[in-house]
Amino acid sequence: MKKYLIYLSERFPLQTHIPIIAIFSFSAICYSLSAVGETEFIPLPYYALTFFLTFSLFLLLRISDEFKDHEDDMKYRKYLPVPRGLVTLNNLKWIGIGLVIAQIILVVLNLSFLPIYIITMMYLALMFKEFFVEEWLKKHQIAYVFSHMLIIPLVDLVASSAHWSIAGINPPTALGWFFAVSFFNGILLEIGRKIKLPENEEEGVVSYSKLWGMKNAAYTWLVILGITLVLAFVAASAIDSPNWVYILLTVFAIGGSITAFRFLSNPTQPKAKMIENAAGLWTMGMYLNLGALPFLVENIF
Repeated sequence: MKKYLIYLSERFPLQTHIPIIAIFSFSAICYSLSAVGETEFIPLPYYALTFFLTFSLFLLLRISDEFKDHEDDMKYRKYLPVPRGLVTLNNLKWIGIGLVIAQIILVVLNLSFLPIYIITMMYLALMFKEFFVEEWLKKHQIAYVFSHMLIIPLVDLVASSAHWSIAGINPPTALGWFFAVSFFNGILLEIGRKIKLPENEEEGVVSYSKLWGMKNAAYTWLVILGITLVLAFVAASAIDSPNWVYILLTVFAIGGSITAFRFLSNPTQPKAKMIENAAGLWTMGMYLNLGALPFLVENIF
């Protein structure tokens, strides 16, 4: 057990993933409820099921990446848990199989989740195979990122289906804006964690600072943050969110922008790490204000 906890702390830290995924799932459900004027939250067992499905899907993505990146990791990043022998791919394979079996059991017991779960798993399988165009994707990083970030709206769809599919209705049209926010937010997180100083770049490891230049990567991150903020405004408007939602979204976005501008004015590796942290804080703040808090304030408090 100790070695798996070490693996998780390095590759899927629970202290950050659990709250982000819990908020992600909760907000997707609250947004869907608000979109059709519902005032009562779903039964807690359904929320627990939703959290497990979304959490395990993201963990499966992490395990899938270990297999996809294994050859490069063995060559360039031998300090990672799998190359250094802490855990093996076989260990991770059985964990993945266990997660899928648990998912299938729970979905079979709650068949409303089944159609979107199947679609999501099919897309995850295509990602595992790099859509059968691995070499092309390696040469076209933008296409790689966009194709892989589409899994985020699909997981959103799984989470929100805890409301609309169980209620026997079609997904609210406003959810499309929520999915768009999630898509660009995934890109924001992806770029934010791969901005490095030249002396910290690693051979054979893709980073956006290496591809576009350090400052260009930071400016791109700022542009994506701006796009995500605008989409969040539109998504908030689609469910008639109160004015304070827009104010708080702006505050979180300004906080992230300040972090990026501090890095641009005096690039250091700690400040590059702060961009990654800012992306995480923006993610939690954005999802809280876009779905969870308006629903709670309006219907509970």
